[in-house]
Amino acid sequence: MTQGNIKRQAIQCAIALAAFLCFALQAHASMTIIRGGAVELAPGAKSGATAVVLVDGKIAYVGNDKGAMAFQKPDARLIDAGGHTIMPTMTEAHIHIHTALKALYEVSLDVANDIADLQKAIKRFADEHPNLKAINGGGWAVSAFDQNGPTKEMIDAVVSDRPVALQSADGHSAWVNAKALAMLGIDKAFARSFNADRAAKGGSIVVDANGNPTGYLKESAAQMIGRLRPTYSLEQCKEALRKQQRWLAGLGFTSAFDAGVLNANEETSDNMYRALSEMARDGELKMKIRGSFWVLPYQFKNWDECQAYLDRWMKKIEFLGANDYYTVTTVKIMSDQVLEEGTAYLSEGMYAKGVLANNDIESNNIWAGKEEILEKVFEYAATHGLNLHIHQIGDAAATLVLDALEKAVRVYPDLKNQRVSLAHCQFINERDKTRMARLGVSAIVAPYWAVMDDYYWDVYLPLMSSQAKLDKQYPMRSLINHGINVAFHSDYFVTTPDMGYLFYSAMTRVLPQKIYNEWYGDSDEYFRTTDMKVSQKPKDNKTRKVIGPLKPRNETMTLDQTLEAATINGAKTINLDDRIGTIEVGKAADVMILNMNLRKARLKNIENVSPVVTFFE
Repeated sequence: MTQGNIKRQAIQCAIALAAFLCFALQAHASMTIIRGGAVELAPGAKSGATAVVLVDGKIAYVGNDKGAMAFQKPDARLIDAGGHTIMPTMTEAHIHIHTALKALYEVSLDVANDIADLQKAIKRFADEHPNLKAINGGGWAVSAFDQNGPTKEMIDAVVSDRPVALQSADGHSAWVNAKALAMLGIDKAFARSFNADRAAKGGSIVVDANGNPTGYLKESAAQMIGRLRPTYSLEQCKEALRKQQRWLAGLGFTSAFDAGVLNANEETSDNMYRALSEMARDGELKMKIRGSFWVLPYQFKNWDECQAYLDRWMKKIEFLGANDYYTVTTVKIMSDQVLEEGTAYLSEGMYAKGVLANNDIESNNIWAGKEEILEKVFEYAATHGLNLHIHQIGDAAATLVLDALEKAVRVYPDLKNQRVSLAHCQFINERDKTRMARLGVSAIVAPYWAVMDDYYWDVYLPLMSSQAKLDKQYPMRSLINHGINVAFHSDYFVTTPDMGYLFYSAMTRVLPQKIYNEWYGDSDEYFRTTDMKVSQKPKDNKTRKVIGPLKPRNETMTLDQTLEAATINGAKTINLDDRIGTIEVGKAADVMILNMNLRKARLKNIENVSPVVTFFE
């Protein structure tokens, strides 16, 4: 997972109602006629269509109102779209479905903006759940703390009688109290031993000046909190998934790539995979989800160990079974880690001096010495019909991956057939953009993060050698111009999906006013503007920091590009573009009506777009 600004807005009642309506309509009508709208067709197609007819989960007609009414039967559901946009539902091209468990059963810290708010939320949850043996949850933002990060004392001040383990919203670190450290056996000696081999272990335990663990665990060290997490039953997993499905449908998402399970014990992880498989088999899962499993370099000493792991997963996939609605199709690979922890694999000269130990950028190459294993994983995927979905933040990480992929494609050219995706794509150089296009690699980007925010000023900028280096982050339009298939994701739990936030940020690279109001409305540290002439130089932003258009400003996307990335392009990344992603006769009835006409809306109002009703097959 990666990080943009990870604070998230609350879900509005109207959205939740739309999620309910989509189920109610499907349950009561085998035919639905939607007329009086503005239909968005396939990319490049001239529409003019005003109506869509849905019959038994399929699109039966696209055209004018008169033609649609010819289908009418006594039991047909008739809906007037009121001139609003009728469009395909969206694909979440990288989301963590298992976070449904966190949302339902654990403490959520996503709306807490500072340490005091975090402490209140932790204490309130602990007081409300006195029988829990451990407090688990997450959603906290790195930007809530100073450069030293969170400490155990901050939690101990409100909960000290039970272990508390809290995952960051980006999933790359954990915050624990003293009780948790003790139960995990993390003391001064353990931390010293762990950190002595941090490159091979793929993480670190933050310590104070005396070498004592502070309660801040990074990357692989954070995975140790899985031992404190409860085991969720198969039925608990299903209940969480039912609620997650309704919620996502209400937001306009009816298909997704599940980027895997993080920081759960083995039994919970198995139950989540089983729940998805059984719900698909039993007709409860209406979303179309394609699953994955992880490959991490520090899991294996050699290729034999890695191959044995992959073979076990192939047997597990066979056991889970394939279904139109859910199947595991993909190997999820980390090519590096994250910028905010200083663990992204960037090219020489990108980081500021002192960020890395001995300024050694190769210390962030998590595949160093194991390049052959990475290449063999690609070959294994090619020979076993698996897709590759690769977490990529730094430009050097992109180069590493594409070098390995070029070797694999020479022998297995079918990998070029929309089977490889880079997710997050924070930094990519021009040469590698060209290679991505040539190799058929999709780019899965998050416009939510392609904005100026407190992360830009307080977290990212201090890590970079210059502002100019940072201002190359999150390319979007240039990827499209190179001929790359670009799709969208939120990386939820990192960011809560929101169509208005997504579309507005893609088209402007500016934080929407509604999000600014929620995060910074009462703050005197920041001010928002869409004016590109307002200085973004650090010397001019010492008193108050601008939240303005993120450079490069020519990376904004057009409305057409935004629509494609949210729909058909996302469907391509999960190999479902023959079934969903466009409104065409014969395709699945994954369709939604919006609360406005996108083609007629003023740009500043795009941030408020959302589905009114969602339908799906």
